[in-house]
Amino acid sequence: MKYVSSTDLRSGMCVARPIYGEDGRVLLNSGVILNESFIARLHKVGIPGVFILTEPEEMIDIPEIISQQTRQNAIRQVKNVFDSVQVGKTFDIGPISQSVNAIVDEIITKPNILVNLTDIRTYDGYTFAHSVNVCVLSVILGVKYQLNELELHELAMGAILHDVGKIGVASEILLKNGALTESEYNEVKKHTLYGWQILRDHPDIPLLSAHIAYQHHEQPNGKGYPRGLIDEQIYLYSKIVGVADAYDAMTSARVYRPAMQPSQALRVIKQLSGIQFNPTAAEYLISCVAPYPVGSRVMLNTQEIGIVVDVNQTDRTRPVVRILFHPDGSKCENQYEIDLAKEPALSIQKSV
Repeated sequence: MKYVSSTDLRSGMCVARPIYGEDGRVLLNSGVILNESFIARLHKVGIPGVFILTEPEEMIDIPEIISQQTRQNAIRQVKNVFDSVQVGKTFDIGPISQSVNAIVDEIITKPNILVNLTDIRTYDGYTFAHSVNVCVLSVILGVKYQLNELELHELAMGAILHDVGKIGVASEILLKNGALTESEYNEVKKHTLYGWQILRDHPDIPLLSAHIAYQHHEQPNGKGYPRGLIDEQIYLYSKIVGVADAYDAMTSARVYRPAMQPSQALRVIKQLSGIQFNPTAAEYLISCVAPYPVGSRVMLNTQEIGIVVDVNQTDRTRPVVRILFHPDGSKCENQYEIDLAKEPALSIQKSV
């Protein structure tokens, strides 16, 4: 399986991961064979790229953190909240609260949960799916912090609505294909204040949840925004959402840049620990994310190419790899699996 830019899609390619629309509905499911009509539709709705099966042998089960139904419903509820706020209505907390409860309930029943591949979504629907991904990641980190269920709910509510203030920022700026000017960046930064005001004024949103919208771009070194707080002044929930938000943003394709590989994003998180991210929150995120997710293609230092079929809990940088191609590029007719944790001389050279 590999990620293919939408401009490079061709008829006959097989979709490896579901593709979501802005309302959470599945546009194309895994296993669908692309044709010109499907490709044109993906271009029209702004899909940046697709995970494609490059070999039939790559059709393996990829673990899901939450069910597709829970994810779709949560994305739909986030969109409903944004739509209500956009027209000046006070949104009903019930439906989004039910989605948050479902996410928390599914996560706390899965010990040693590990984050694998992110989902593909439209450019316009990025904020809604991103909000759900950040919520999921934040709850996983909250479990690592041993938060109780009430605290996990408060964390999840603030996480899923952390970007609600973006309704106050012009879409031309949010979807700009290129670097922002200083004035445009200053406009984007206002989403934290807008979000804080929206959530603070809602009678059913906990104040700590509202603070997440306000503080998720603050940094331990005091160089974040909007208030330049230092680590001791930032609430725990905001520290958690800050690193979850950054990770999902880095591993998502945007109009102005391609997505990072998980291994790349984790290196950035580690480098910025204690600077941009709270050290404990960064450490917990790194411990919960597979740098080489199940289903991803990798090249070993032997030049063999394979697909990750399992992740070792004791050392996530050394997964189990099914070899697909020999070093000379010829197809491996008798495929075999290598547990890198048991082969110290072997290592992953890069994702391919």
